[in-house]
Amino acid sequence: MFVYRYINNKYVKFINKMRILNLKLLGAQIGNNVKSYGRFTVMNAKNLTIGDNTTINEGVHINCRDKVIIGKDVRISTNVQIHTGKLILSTYPRIHTQSAIVISNNVWIASGTIISAGVTVGSNSVVGANSVVLKNLESNTLFVGNPLKKIKKLDD
Repeated sequence: MFVYRYINNKYVKFINKMRILNLKLLGAQIGNNVKSYGRFTVMNAKNLTIGDNTTINEGVHINCRDKVIIGKDVRISTNVQIHTGKLILSTYPRIHTQSAIVISNNVWIASGTIISAGVTVGSNSVVGANSVVLKNLESNTLFVGNPLKKIKKLDD
C-alpha cells in the first residue's frame, strides 16, 4: 500500500507540473512555484499571467478573452470561474464585450466563486465560497455572497 501511494503521489505531482508547462507552451506567463491540484481549464492562455507561489485547484475555469492577471501568493479554490467576456444587455441584439480581470497579491478566492469581466480584486482580500463578483473589491477585506457584500476589514 505504501509503495502504491508513493508512486501515485509522484505521478500526480508530475501531471500537475505538466499542466503548468503546457500553459507556458501556450503562451501564458507563469511565475515560479505555481502549482495545480487537479484538472482545470484555460481558454486563450496567451492572455494569462500568474505570479509566484500561486495555486489553482480542481475544476477552475479561466476564460481569457481579455487579459487575466493573477498576482503572487493567490489561492484559487475548486470550481472557481473567471470570465473576461460578457454581454451588454441594454442593446438588441446583445453585444459581446470583454474586459481584463486583475486578482492582486495574497488573495483567496473560495470554492464556487464567479468573477466577471472588468473586475479588480484588491490585495490581501478573501472572497467567500459561491460568491458572484461583478465590481471591484477593495484590499484587506472579506467579501461573501450573491449579491456580494463586504463583511469586514482584515488585519494587515
